[in-house]
Amino acid sequence: MRKLVISTLLLLFFGQYIFGQHKTAITYSIGFPIAETSDYFGSTSWLGINLDYHYFVKEKLAIGFSTGGQVFNDNRGYITETIGTETVSGFRYNYLNSLPVLVTGSYFFSPSETFSPYVSLGMGLVYNQLNEDVGLYTKKSTGWPLSIRPEIGMDFEINYNVGVRAAFKYNYVASGNDLPSFSYFALNLGFVFGN
Repeated sequence: MRKLVISTLLLLFFGQYIFGQHKTAITYSIGFPIAETSDYFGSTSWLGINLDYHYFVKEKLAIGFSTGGQVFNDNRGYITETIGTETVSGFRYNYLNSLPVLVTGSYFFSPSETFSPYVSLGMGLVYNQLNEDVGLYTKKSTGWPLSIRPEIGMDFEINYNVGVRAAFKYNYVASGNDLPSFSYFALNLGFVFGN
């Protein structure tokens, strides 16, 4: 698995110099739970990473993909809860691993300038794994619901082909597979590489 990840990253970075106009961004993601997500998680997620790839089909228009992961966790305190026919008491911990796999379309307003604002829309699936722990009891739910993610951001070139990226994303996740809609906002900060 490690070799596959390293090979993929090397291909993404060095492939930019072989083919047409590309941009690859690696960003740290901070997640803010909203709606049903905030029913399970009351705190901000500081555990996130994103990988975005853009291939320019026109001067300002790019298609690509986005993936990454966001981890939410929360201590809900000591509870007594009836699950099925059993009553369980203990400390409750909720964990959510959210891994989106999205196809994206992006519009860069000034791709050849030092400051390059952009808008993007991603659509695809997200793998969600929810663990609800109460004492020694764990309820695990997984699914691949539909996800739509609008995004606004800014790239700032600091050196030739290297820059920094700041982005704000709304991750809408549909409910399904016994999972609620785990939607959240994300603030992303990191580096962008392109040619």
